[in-house]
This record gives sequence, C-alpha cells and structure tokens, in this order.
Amino acid sequence: MKLKPQTRTPCQWQVLSCVVLIIATVSWLPAYGQSGFDDDRVMLQGFYWESYRHGHPEKPQFSSFGNAHWYSLVQQQASTINMGRFDLIWLPPPSYAGQYSAGYNPKEYFRLDNSYGTFDEHRAMLEALLQYGVEPIADIVINHRDGSQKWADFQNPTWDTKAITKYDEAFYNTESEVYNTPESKRGADEESTNEYAPMRRTAYGYGDFRDLDHTNVTVQQDIVKYLLQLRSMGYRGWRYDMVHGYHARRLAYYNTMTNPTFSVGEYDWGAHNEQRGWMWYTATDTASAKGNDHIKSSSSVFDFTTFFTLKANKGMGQYFVWYGFGNGIGMVGDTTDNLSWKNRSVTFLENHDTGYRTNEDGTPQAGHEYDSFQNGWEVEQAYAQILTHPGIPTVYWKHYFDWGQGLTNKIQALINARKVAGVHAGSTLLLQDNARGKGVYAARIQGRNGDLYMRVGGSDADWQPSDSNYRDYREYAQGTGWKVWVSLPGNPTVQQAPRKTALPVPTYVPPD
Repeated sequence: MKLKPQTRTPCQWQVLSCVVLIIATVSWLPAYGQSGFDDDRVMLQGFYWESYRHGHPEKPQFSSFGNAHWYSLVQQQASTINMGRFDLIWLPPPSYAGQYSAGYNPKEYFRLDNSYGTFDEHRAMLEALLQYGVEPIADIVINHRDGSQKWADFQNPTWDTKAITKYDEAFYNTESEVYNTPESKRGADEESTNEYAPMRRTAYGYGDFRDLDHTNVTVQQDIVKYLLQLRSMGYRGWRYDMVHGYHARRLAYYNTMTNPTFSVGEYDWGAHNEQRGWMWYTATDTASAKGNDHIKSSSSVFDFTTFFTLKANKGMGQYFVWYGFGNGIGMVGDTTDNLSWKNRSVTFLENHDTGYRTNEDGTPQAGHEYDSFQNGWEVEQAYAQILTHPGIPTVYWKHYFDWGQGLTNKIQALINARKVAGVHAGSTLLLQDNARGKGVYAARIQGRNGDLYMRVGGSDADWQPSDSNYRDYREYAQGTGWKVWVSLPGNPTVQQAPRKTALPVPTYVPPD
C-alpha cells in the first residue's frame, strides 16, 4: 500500500500558521510519534460508563454516586496512578454534551465543562496528572455531532448543514428541522474507503447523530482548533472514537497539525484486516517511508481480536488457542506483509462499551448484564497475558480501583515486572512449545533490560523457565494459575521500576 503526500488548500495553510503560533505559545515535550514504535508505556482507562453520574445528587437516580464530580475523583487519585506506574490515562470525552451525558453526543466542542465536572475541575485534574508524570489522553468524538437543542443547530463552533454528510438521516426524517434540505446545501457523501476497506461502499454512517463531512474545510479547521485547545488544557494525546466513520487520511491530517504523544483509534470491532489498512493510511510521515518505517508514524488501534480471543478462551483446556499460529493472538500476533503490527496494538480486557453497565435507573443494560471477565482467576490470568506481552496494554479503572486490593496488587506487580524487564510494544515473543504439550501457556518476552517469563494455567510442575533451560531469574508476580519471572544481568534481587516525574503544565489557550 502507498499513500500519497496530502496536499493542503490555502485555508488549511492558514490553520497551519495558527498551529505554529500556538506551538510557540505552549510548551510541548518532544513527541513520541503518535505512541512511538517500541513504546514501553502502559495506559489506564480513567473512567467507566457510569462515571458521568458522579456529583449529581440533584438527580435521584444518581444520588448513590455521591457529591463529587468524576474529574475531582480522578484528581484525588493522581498520586495513586503514579504509584501504579501508569504512563497514560485515557479520559472521557471532554466536550459539553448535555447536563447528564457520557459525552458521546458532543454538542459544543469548545465548551470544556460537562457531566464529569466544571471547567476548573477539569483543568485541576489535568494539572494534577501532569504533575505526577501521567499523560492525559482525550476521547475525541468527531465522527458525529449532536445539535444544541434540535437535530442540527450547531453552536460553539457554529456550523451549517454543509458540515453534515449528504445522506444523513436528518435530511430524511420529517421530525428534523433540516428535513428535505436541498442537496446543494448539504455536505459531501461519506468518503470512499476502498484503499483499506474495499467491502464497504463508504465510511460508516452513524444513525443516532449527524455524521460530519471531514472534507469540509470549516470542519477541519474547527477540529484542529478544538484539539489545540485540548493540548493547551493539558491533554497530550488522542483516543479517536468510531474511526471507521471517516477516512484514515483525516486522522493523519489532524495528528500532523496537533502533534499528539499518543494516538489510538476505535475501529469497527470485528474488522481485523481493515484495521491494518486503516493504520497504514493514518501515517503522518509518508513521503518515502516504506514497511515498518511507514507505520512508525501511524496511529495505533484497539486490539479487539486479542480481547475477544481471551474472552472466549478462558480456563483449562483453552490455553492452546493463546498460541495462535505461532506468533501469539490478535494484532500482536499479526505479521501480515512482514510488518510489526504489534507496535500499533493497544490491548485491553474491558472498556466502557463492554461488559457490565447500567441504565440510568440502575438496571443492567440489555447485552451488558455481565462483565467480560469475572473477578478472580479469569481477570488475573487475562492481565497476566496482556501486561507481559507486546503491544500497549490498558488497565480498566474498575479492575484497578474497585475490584479489591488483591487484584490491584497483582496488576501492580505485573506492570512492575514489565517495566523492570523493559518489555515494550515491539518486544520479541517466544512461545514455549514444551508448555503447550502440558496444556498450559508459557512465553519468553525479550525486553530492553532482560527477559520476562510467564506461565498461565497449571503450576510450576507443568512449566517453569528452567524447563526450557533458562537460568538466573526471579519470581516477580503470581496469582491463581499463573506466574511471572524476570531475568536481569547479574540476577539481582527483585527490583522496583522508577516512577514518572512531573511533566510541564501548558498555558491554556482558548479556541478563538
């Protein structure tokens, strides 16, 4: 696959000039190149579906969530997050989306108070995280937008109907104030994604809110303003929501203009092959780069294939599936075209869209009656896999803070082992066939500082590193049916990985 360098219109060059001006005003650290190749960071998802309900006692259904807004609760945990040796925290959508909303229906992009807290609480949380060396990642919802009071009465920034894709449902529903708008006053059709998703006619059209036309220069300019506003607020990277709804080249442009230290997209959960192509076309450095050099400037993608494989294959008798075709599972194990896709894999076990979650009255939502992994050996063993393997692992807030100190301690021990060994997204994974014959899963993962060995299933009698003639290692973590060891030069006693130091707090710059 080859991506031509993107040309810019005169209006887009004006945006670039504004970017240069703002970058001169705000202090940035050197970028990792959109979650750099061989990235050794670990991410915490800093919210769950019900987080927006905290701090709203005036609403009877939410009274049990207490009086403190979510932003204040996260701020209070900044030191604890640092102690857990997390590098990144993925935070909820930062824009105003109504008085009580999880934020995935953004109404006013430039307004940064929302259901999670006030503007001042928002800023204070980001400052606290940066002071503890944790990089805030914003959830960017730009596939679609909600009207202020109606279907398409966009405010802050103000857009007309040309910002909406041509065949959006708002133009065909008689209840909409923009019903039957002439095609000449609508935006372009959803973009073709034939380069990486040939089975789709166009990018995905979302039926609940207005699909945005990302070919519209005004839309592009205002999204760049919005992202730069967030950078000045204290965010350092982006988690892009529903990226199968617009062409990957748009994300490449937004990242070029805003220089995030981390970028990951949520692409159609079941479209593994398309995810590879999407990543390829998100590259920001495409003039001459080929192969792995090309994807070094690409965005990462959430590894839903690893998630579904671990979820569907838990317990004794299933571990053989974890070996995949000899390279591991999911995007981590994908070597298509001899490329290191694992460097762009963000692994996880649960997020706000999966597992157990509730309606506003507290009853389980249909399809969300149960967690994907039960507390105990299920979730422990799954974390023993993703926190020791290549890719960029993500820990779910509830698992770390709400499921008991025992699980918290085990997650901490796994993260520490990973960091002491120097395991990173591109680490070499060596699966142990002698363990497979015993019905358990075992692997050696090569880090920058040493080797990490792990076993899931069975006991030491089934496999331990000496069974593969490995020597000079120490136990770093263990739980129900799993264990992790680390081998360092000189075989020192168990080490503790250093904690992150403070990051600069930028000066806030309003979008205007």
